[in-house]
Amino acid sequence: MRRTADVLLVAGLWCLLGGWIGALLLFSIVVAPTAFQVLPNPELAGRLVGPVLRSLNLYGALAGFALAVLAWRLGRGAWLVVLPLSLAALSLVSQFGITAEIERIRPLAFGAVPDAGALARFGQLHGLSVLLFGVTGIAALVLAWLHAGAEVGSRRAP
Repeated sequence: MRRTADVLLVAGLWCLLGGWIGALLLFSIVVAPTAFQVLPNPELAGRLVGPVLRSLNLYGALAGFALAVLAWRLGRGAWLVVLPLSLAALSLVSQFGITAEIERIRPLAFGAVPDAGALARFGQLHGLSVLLFGVTGIAALVLAWLHAGAEVGSRRAP
């Protein structure tokens, strides 16, 4: 029989992780494609998507840290502590490294007279941002799978 405290920790873990995965999916399947489809130009769509991505990155950093603490408190394996910490770090790198640089060069790349070098750099950074976003999403799904395995294992234990 599980202690009440452990049940609450597990519930919190699943709420954080499910919310994170759901937000990543909603952004990638609905928000970003819709913004680029309905807004008159990519620059406006980027201005809408940027703040949403910032929220996702900051949530990812906080959720990753919290998930690592919860996994540690529940006595789950090292992977279940290290993986969310790594995802939190990726979220911070994405926000304060890549996204910050994208925002810095956006006016140069999409200004009245676009700078070809800035536009090329924007494309590279955007590609890297999309890659990190995808890696984060896949790793969050792996994290859910690992936690599900830990849940099954804990139910089998005497």
